[in-house]
Amino acid sequence: MRTALLSTCCVALTLGLAACGGDSGSGGDADPASLVPAGASMYFEATIRPEGELRDDALTAAGKIMRTPDPAAKLRELIDEGLREEGLSWEKDFAPWVGEKAGVWARDFSGEDPPVAGIVAVRDEAAAEAALPKLQEPAERASYEGVDYILDKDDDTAAGLVDGYMVVGDLPAFKATIDGRDGDNLADADRFTGVVDELEDDRLGLFFVDTKAVIDTVVATDPEAAAQLEQLRGVLPIDKIGPTAGALTADGDGIAIDQIATDVPEGPLRRLVTLFAGGESELLPEMPGDAWGAMAVPNAGEGARELVNSFGGLIGGAALNEQVKRASGLDLEADVYSWVGDIGLFVRGTSERELGGAVVLESTDDDRAATAFGKFVALIGRQAGVTPDPVKIEGAESAVAIAAPDAPKQLVLARGEGKMVLAYTPEAAAAALAPDAKLGDAPSYDAAEEILGDDMAPSFVLSVPAIVELVEAFGEADHEFEQARPYLEAFETIATGGSVDDGTVRSRTAVTLK
Repeated sequence: MRTALLSTCCVALTLGLAACGGDSGSGGDADPASLVPAGASMYFEATIRPEGELRDDALTAAGKIMRTPDPAAKLRELIDEGLREEGLSWEKDFAPWVGEKAGVWARDFSGEDPPVAGIVAVRDEAAAEAALPKLQEPAERASYEGVDYILDKDDDTAAGLVDGYMVVGDLPAFKATIDGRDGDNLADADRFTGVVDELEDDRLGLFFVDTKAVIDTVVATDPEAAAQLEQLRGVLPIDKIGPTAGALTADGDGIAIDQIATDVPEGPLRRLVTLFAGGESELLPEMPGDAWGAMAVPNAGEGARELVNSFGGLIGGAALNEQVKRASGLDLEADVYSWVGDIGLFVRGTSERELGGAVVLESTDDDRAATAFGKFVALIGRQAGVTPDPVKIEGAESAVAIAAPDAPKQLVLARGEGKMVLAYTPEAAAAALAPDAKLGDAPSYDAAEEILGDDMAPSFVLSVPAIVELVEAFGEADHEFEQARPYLEAFETIATGGSVDDGTVRSRTAVTLK
């Protein structure tokens, strides 16, 4: 029963070797997508054996992460540890035949055991053929459409050589791969090339998902899921989203994942996708310069109005605002949507004494914000059962302090020109309203801008060294953390950015290396 083992090995090699570059080699450099049926709705690909500059960049990045001058050798060692129990090794059983790229395809992942197939480019068919019995025993030999393969009847999976590739998978997917080899394939499909061609060519990994095709398959095979999706589509037309694709790249400066979602319908769905993708906000660089974590969402008030109105129709709708008003005294339109612009969040301090942060609401109408502030103070008093105490905060026109249960310091709600903040500690409130230095001038922000590139502004910035320092300060550095520390210390700044161009939403998540 080695088919499951072979599948696991292929996945491990695909992910692991792609991450560090693996061994270089010639041959077996064809495109696995050319063997994938055109109707596949999901496809994942990795470059197992990159060459040239791509390999050099991958090895440089992997060397920094793994803290070794020879990451390829280190990875082979780790893989061999996992294979040793089965009497296998990378050098003996895989290296002679594994080619440059590997892919995995599926029509969907619904159900308990959805059929999938892995496709590995082969650089030496004789070596691959010789390896099959050892990887797949005990099993029986069979043939389909002129292709000989080894079948494991216990789990109905198959492995065999198909036109210069090692194909491993559930028998239906294995046969579908063979059936489609002389017909239309994914590599030539417009829905695939239309989005994948927008990604970086020199990549280590790739994923492709045709959302509409996935949903159509689920609807056709699962009546219960179909009913739930039908209700959801009344609010979020997810079946209208076009194909989505992403790519993994790496070099000595950092690692990045780029993603493109196409044909995202205008409305609440695009709002949600943009929220996760990130968008440019002028509020983020205005955050305090000593913040080690910060994020901002543009046009949050308008977005909240759109989303609440849309989902309100699903849960009972026009009465939602009245329900909120009766329960809290707040009018969502007048007290929130009408004056809230961007929303941001920051955290600073690397010890319990210094730790602080705030939620920052940009005000587009200070008069409406002032009215809302009074209602927020009254609501907090009623809900918390305490009387907020007026407090003087630099940069604030109005501010109150609230005792926070089980916290050593107070919460502060404050309003100043162009901003309202809810902060943990008075110092964080002052920094949010009138920072001595701004995040936009900090080294972490510069690093985020550099790794995201000129076409994307940061929407999220996080300093990994600060988190490590904070964990130590709180005494949470246990044995597992100490084991992970050398690898964590390789990372410096994590950043996210995104952009929207009509129905195309682009995003990048990246981390700098040191």
